[in-house]
Amino acid sequence: MSIVIDANMKLFAERMQISSSRMVNDYGLKNVDEIIEAEAAKGNSQAVKYAAEVYSSPDKLIDVFKLTDVENKFVLIHKMDDRTRELLIPLLKPEDLVMGLYFFTQDKLLKMLENVDLYELVNVIREAFPLEKIVMMLTEEDLASFFQNDKLEKTDVMKQLKAMPPEVMQNFIEGITGRPFEDTNVEEFLKSIESLEDDKFRDFMSSIDPDVQRQLTFQLTKEKPEYLLLFENTTYLNMLNTLQKPEMVKPMIALEKESLVKMILELPDDLMSIVGAQIDTKEFAKFLIDDHLDVLKEALMI
Repeated sequence: MSIVIDANMKLFAERMQISSSRMVNDYGLKNVDEIIEAEAAKGNSQAVKYAAEVYSSPDKLIDVFKLTDVENKFVLIHKMDDRTRELLIPLLKPEDLVMGLYFFTQDKLLKMLENVDLYELVNVIREAFPLEKIVMMLTEEDLASFFQNDKLEKTDVMKQLKAMPPEVMQNFIEGITGRPFEDTNVEEFLKSIESLEDDKFRDFMSSIDPDVQRQLTFQLTKEKPEYLLLFENTTYLNMLNTLQKPEMVKPMIALEKESLVKMILELPDDLMSIVGAQIDTKEFAKFLIDDHLDVLKEALMI
């Protein structure tokens, strides 16, 4: 006794451009969903179109189009137009975006970092190095400029000056006065510095021993990390350039997601599609269902 295809299944087969013999031989008693899934996997464009029109469940779309397969996601994303792909990239997790940064050369990464806000760059630096290391990497020019900055509060500097370790205080006073530390009234000496007019105070602090400046900078930025914003972008870019690319990319997780997205959008289409294929599968299915089913209609799954 042969299997008979009922009228509804016959119409369905015609729409899918599946012959009656193949319906019987290949699919027998399989239901519509199973047939659609199988045909879509074979690259049947009619099955792809049908599934795109009918299925509104992310889970169903994932099953039919095998979206858990990164290669299938890549094929779809690579077939997207630029605008659609640019809408997709912001849906990736920050850690996936950071992985995409490895496609850039180190010089290109540094060039792009020139355009991020200073506070983001500071966050990257603090992720890359401990504060002690950051301060040790500052040049004498960096330190002098820091103490000339009128945004550095005199009261904060004096507070940290008075709290310097004894051995640093001794070197500081002896370096300024040229006399033995024991011969100096420390309290009166510090008062004389504090009484300087602001511009003379800045000139004085920017000219003292760099080791003392470094100690003060460490204390100041430890208590008020926002003071790290008083250094130039180039200072921090030079620090990052001392790292190998893998060590430089990892701390870029501290960038704002918007900045990471802008960087990834500078990749060529094929590399951007590779990054995009790391998107969470359910998030990708929702993206397609919401307003981009045309991508499915145009793509043949392999």
